[in-house]
Amino acid sequence: MSLAEVDAAPDLVTTVPPAKPLSMLKIMEVSKDNAMAAFPQAAYEEPIYELKSVFGSLLVVSDPAGVKRVLLDNVANYPKAREDSRFLAAAFGDGLLTSDGDKWRRHRRIMAPSFDHRSIVAYAPAMVETTAQFMAKWDNLAPDAVIDIDAEMTALTLQMISRTMFSSDSDGMASLVEQTLNRGMGKMKFGLLDILPVLGPWRINRTLEDIRAVFSVLDASIHKLIEARAGQPPDAAPKDLLARLVAARDDEGGGGMSVQEIRDEVVIIFIAGHETTAGAMTFVWYLLSKHPEVEARLHRELDQVLGGRPPTYDDLERLPYARQVIQETMRLYPSAPGLTGRQAVADDVVGGRRIPKGAQVAVHRHRRLWTDPDRFDPDRFSAENSAGRDRFAYLPFGGGPRICIGAAMAMTEAQLILATIGQRYRPRFVEGQALSLKARITMRLTGGLKMTLQRR
Repeated sequence: MSLAEVDAAPDLVTTVPPAKPLSMLKIMEVSKDNAMAAFPQAAYEEPIYELKSVFGSLLVVSDPAGVKRVLLDNVANYPKAREDSRFLAAAFGDGLLTSDGDKWRRHRRIMAPSFDHRSIVAYAPAMVETTAQFMAKWDNLAPDAVIDIDAEMTALTLQMISRTMFSSDSDGMASLVEQTLNRGMGKMKFGLLDILPVLGPWRINRTLEDIRAVFSVLDASIHKLIEARAGQPPDAAPKDLLARLVAARDDEGGGGMSVQEIRDEVVIIFIAGHETTAGAMTFVWYLLSKHPEVEARLHRELDQVLGGRPPTYDDLERLPYARQVIQETMRLYPSAPGLTGRQAVADDVVGGRRIPKGAQVAVHRHRRLWTDPDRFDPDRFSAENSAGRDRFAYLPFGGGPRICIGAAMAMTEAQLILATIGQRYRPRFVEGQALSLKARITMRLTGGLKMTLQRR
């Protein structure tokens, strides 16, 4: 888990951790909207911090060597915790996000070609075209119109992943997915009554049923699309992500995935390719507006390399500062702030600390790994400054074998959005907003983010 750095400059939205551990009642209260607010300051200062409660111990591992132990060296000892997986599986099914063991490995093998370099290059033109079409709506607005950039980035990334996933079927699916995710995420709340004997299990089961009901209409639509694609000759099927998943086969035998398995992975891809990228881009525009010197340098790079034309995938390697802006944004405001929900199946030792069987384990980046950690400085991720950095010090997409399968696709998506929009618009922060962070599965802003849409 990672905090959007504590003690940050007064004009940047942040979560300030309590100086001392909170009571269980207070933890449950603040965790409803922002789980980060439940962790005391010591959790962001100590290499390994233990948070005790009536549910047992949660050990927060921050030291890179300890993180490596949990996520790579002894990863088999830290599968997903059962309770966390139950809630996620009710919405997203038994795909890469929630599965473990042989099923996870098989799905990873089958899906990997759909996210390799050639596939991402093939998706890039649709990403740029979708962004350009989206900006046409902005072009028709009055000068200096005020927009909710959070809502706009959500709409854009939803259109983008819908088109990448479903091509010609994307329009109807985009609105259905948005409605389903909004309602489904709203159901994923855990309160005091959920821990009571007898009543608690009944409430949790009812919540799980409600979540499944919310997703039932979307499930039916996705099933129809999958069955339709499966019945098409390979040459006639659209060259989109859904078609690739339907056609994919396990190179170690065992055939492809079932309709239900493809459905589960499709829903997870929507979260990874839509919700998280939308949050990252919202914070990119926010930070650029707050740091005009960084914005000016970015604009110079975009103008020199692109000269006003749409970006292509091949341009990205010549836009290193654009990538650094996104990387630094995700350091301060990680799209998926929590790598929690792992439970030791056997005793272990991490960083000299005994981890007992059954203990919950979370990992996050440590403040002391960064010089002046509260400052927005994209140069942290220059080639020179990144050389020698421990790879487990920065985990925007997780680490080890379970690193996000769509990491390269997500970075490509974010860079192309930034390069396309950044050439034509300078969103400016509207002062006087009372901003606060919302961090459950993903990190967003409560109530959105108003910005003035200025043409360059």
